[in-house]
Amino acid sequence: MTTKISGSQITNYTIETTQLSNTAVAAFAQSLAPKVLYANVANSAFTVLDDTAVNIGGGYIVVTGSDFQSGATVLIDTTSASAVTYVNSTTLQVQVPTKAAASYNIYVVNPDGGVGIKVNGITYSSNPTWVTSSPLSNQLANTAFNVTLSATGASSYSVAAGSTLPAGTSLLANGYFYGTVTIGAETTYTFDVVATDAELQDSSKTFQVTVTVTPPIRLYAIGGYFSILGLNDNISRSSPTQIGENNVWSKVAYGGSNVLALKTNGTLWAWGGFGSGSIGLPTNISRSSPVQIGSGTDWAHVFAGTNSQPNAAVKTNGTFWIIGGTNVNGQQGLNDRVERSSPVQVGSNTNWSTGEFKIATQSQGGMFAIKTDGTLWSWGENNYGQLGTSNTIYRSSPVQVGADTNWSTIGSGTRAAVAVKTNGTLWTWGGNNQGQLGSNQAAGSVFKSSPTQVGAGTNWLQATTSWYSQYAVKTDGTLWAWGQNFNGELGQNNTVNRSSPVQIGSNTNWSKVYAMGSNAAMAVKTNGTLWAWGLQDNGDFGLNDIVARSSPVQVGTSATWSSVTQGAGAAFAILSS
Repeated sequence: MTTKISGSQITNYTIETTQLSNTAVAAFAQSLAPKVLYANVANSAFTVLDDTAVNIGGGYIVVTGSDFQSGATVLIDTTSASAVTYVNSTTLQVQVPTKAAASYNIYVVNPDGGVGIKVNGITYSSNPTWVTSSPLSNQLANTAFNVTLSATGASSYSVAAGSTLPAGTSLLANGYFYGTVTIGAETTYTFDVVATDAELQDSSKTFQVTVTVTPPIRLYAIGGYFSILGLNDNISRSSPTQIGENNVWSKVAYGGSNVLALKTNGTLWAWGGFGSGSIGLPTNISRSSPVQIGSGTDWAHVFAGTNSQPNAAVKTNGTFWIIGGTNVNGQQGLNDRVERSSPVQVGSNTNWSTGEFKIATQSQGGMFAIKTDGTLWSWGENNYGQLGTSNTIYRSSPVQVGADTNWSTIGSGTRAAVAVKTNGTLWTWGGNNQGQLGSNQAAGSVFKSSPTQVGAGTNWLQATTSWYSQYAVKTDGTLWAWGQNFNGELGQNNTVNRSSPVQIGSNTNWSKVYAMGSNAAMAVKTNGTLWAWGLQDNGDFGLNDIVARSSPVQVGTSATWSSVTQGAGAAFAILSS
């Protein structure tokens, strides 16, 4: 028989644990399982750090919660902690084992079997991963530079033990590598940088930085008359004489009556200037030393006209500007006959080319220019069809020469022009009074009013022209000339005119050729040497004499000439050494 006891009959009832089975005791204890609230990264002294992850090699954490028991164990996922110290029922100090980079559950197991869990309660971080590639970009000596070194997960950077930074540089803890290296020759520096994260994990990487040395750039004047050399006097020089300081000038152009030059800061300067406001300064006032034109710092290219013809310049934004010069035939390209003594923009296009051999003028009043799309444009006098427009109509604003879009270089002399296309073909047009069209026709024969190909060759590289002589370099490094040869300007060791191209010597290392005034030329070889031939009036070959040469002769011994510009009685050249 079973007797039931209702709740109202129980007034004071106590159960001693000794009266319960082991199963009942365990069930009661599990109802008081520990709770895991936080796992904070700590240092070896168990001071909590401002961090969220531990080293993949292990480390220290402080576990905070409730109902922890002395002797409790801790598991990181399925791996037991290396050591656990019971502080009190809410705090455990734990040394965690090595684990792969990931997030893991934390388990706290009390001695009585109670278990607490914090899902994804601890995160292990991997070593910093480098982002910055090595080697670093090249740097220039004597120029301040900065590079930010970067590694994913890194909190600080330092130079590895035993490694040394280049003299003159520093590395900040945030990875900012900066400095100025002063050396006399190109040098590659190698050094190791350690990226460290908040868990004191680190990754070392070897970096290389090559510091190069740019030779000083010098501008030289040769020959000269009146005050054209820009040396603040009217004394001619029969050997190259430097103008100003090193590393100031970047480009120079001389046409015979004035000089235009650019500085490395993008400013425009001029000197000389005899009539027609040709240097962009007050009319008819010549200058014997460089004077700045305006205040702009965005000039990219200059070209000097011959015989008081307009000068030209292109800005970094691709606009084309006329600077002074006569305008009787509309050669300023401004659709009028008004002369100007300060720079004026031609049209509104922003795609005019910069660089050597992209602009040319005729000594009798015409101008040519190539655009970045490969089209060729001309304007000015056209009585011999020298504008290449298939007629003899003068133009006072730019008109396209044909429809081709592959023009590469342009040169123009007295009523004739020569050009090379990107396909290596050579073209001439205009007057032919000295056989300068190179078409193997007698001097004085009929002019050509549109471009006509010279021969069938496709290996022409660059061409230019003086008044009645034309010159060109082929891709094989050979040098050629044709036209007038009264003073040996064709470089043939004689004074015989040529009506078709003839090679100058047998060298195959010519790089660029420059027509010089009316009857001389200069050229640069691939080895950087400078050569001259023809007639010189004022020692303008830089040979310490005024003797004419009928074949090329080297100017000095320097081998770092980069460009030359020349006109009547003078030359200017840039030397890097």
